Amino acid sequence: MKMAPYRHNYVESSKEWQPLLGSLSGDVEQAGKYKYLNLLSEKISKSLNDFQDFAVRAWEMGRSDPKKVIFAIKMGLALSIVSLLIFWKGSNEDISQYSIWAILTVIVMFEYSIGATFIKGFNRVLGTICAGILAFFCAELSMLAGDQGEEVLIVASIFIAGFFSSYLKLYPTMAPYEYGFRVFILTYCILMVAGNRTREYTTAVLTRLVLIAVGAGVCFVVNLFIYPIWAGDALHSLVAKNFMDLAISLEGCVNGYLKCVEYERVPSKILTFQAYDDPLYNGYRSVLESTRREDSLFGFAIWEPPHGRFRMFNYPWKNYVKLSGALRHSAFMVMALHGCILSEIQSLLRLIQFGAEKPSLWHPWLELNYQKVICACRLLLKGGKSFVASSRE
Repeated sequence: MKMAPYRHNYVESSKEWQPLLGSLSGDVEQAGKYKYLNLLSEKISKSLNDFQDFAVRAWEMGRSDPKKVIFAIKMGLALSIVSLLIFWKGSNEDISQYSIWAILTVIVMFEYSIGATFIKGFNRVLGTICAGILAFFCAELSMLAGDQGEEVLIVASIFIAGFFSSYLKLYPTMAPYEYGFRVFILTYCILMVAGNRTREYTTAVLTRLVLIAVGAGVCFVVNLFIYPIWAGDALHSLVAKNFMDLAISLEGCVNGYLKCVEYERVPSKILTFQAYDDPLYNGYRSVLESTRREDSLFGFAIWEPPHGRFRMFNYPWKNYVKLSGALRHSAFMVMALHGCILSEIQSLLRLIQFGAEKPSLWHPWLELNYQKVICACRLLLKGGKSFVASSRE
C-alpha cells in the first residue's frame, strides 16, 4: 500500500517526460537527415568540380596538341562512312546484315599515326585471309565427313588452330604479328560457327572478307589523305627534343658546379627517379625515359611511305635509334655529374671558385677536362638547335 504513491508519481512523471523524449528523438532524426543531405550535397559538388577539372584539362590537351582533335574527327568520319553499309538495300542482303565486320575493322585498325595504321591493317588482312582459307578447306572436309564426323572435325580444327596460333605468337621474332594471330583465331572460330549454322561456308567467308576489305580501305583513305599524322616526324622531333634537354642539363650541371650551387636538402623524388620540378633533373630524365616511345615510333616509321622531308624509300630510321642510344649514354654521364652536385661531400669552395676564375692555373689534366665539358655543351646545343631547325622546316 505504501508503494502506490511512488508508483503513481513515477507514472505521472513519465507522462510528463514523454513529450520531451519524443521531441528529442525527432531532433535526432532531423539532424541525421540534415547530415545525410549535407554529405550528399558535398559529394555532388565534388563530382561536379572533378568533372569541371576534367573538362578543363581535356580542353587544354586539345589546345596544346590539335593533332589529337584531328585524329578524333577522322575516327568519327571513318565510322560514319562505314556505318552507311547498315542501310544497304541491294541484291545482297548479307552486306547490311554483317556490316558490323566493317565497323569493327575500322575500330581496331584506325590508329593515331600512318605507320601504326599500316601495321594494324597488315596484321588484320593477313590474319583474316589465312583464317578464311583455312576455314574454307576445313568446312569442306567436315561436310564430307557426315553429321557426326563434322562436329568432331570442327572442334578438332578449332583446337589445332588455337594451339598453333597461341604458341607461335610467343616466338620472339613473331612479336610484331601478335595482333595478326589474335585476328586469325577470332576470325576462324567465328567463320566455323557461323558456317555450321547457315551451312553456307563459302558465302560467309567471302562476305566477311569483302566487308573487312571495305573497312580497311576506308581506314587507309581517311587516315592517309586527310591531315596525315606521321610517326617519322614524331621520331625526328623527339630526338631533337632529347638533344636540347640533354644540352640544357649538361650546361646546368657545369654552371651549378662552377657557381658552387648547394642543395640544402636533396629531394627524395630525385633520389627515387620520380617526376620533380627541376629543369636540370627533368632534362636527362626525359631522355632516359623516352626509350619505349622511340622504339614504338621507329617500328611505325619503317612502315610509312615516303613523305615530307623523308622522300626516299628505305629511309635509314635505324640511325635515329643509334643516335638515341648515344644520347642516353651521355644522359647517364650527366646523371652522374648531377649526383656529384647532390653529394653531401663537396670540394672546397675556394678551390672551385679559384679554378673557375683562372682555369689556366689548374693542373693540365683538369684544364683539359674542363675544356672538354665546355666543348660538349656547345656541341650538344648546336646539334639540338640544328635538329629543331630541321624539324620546323
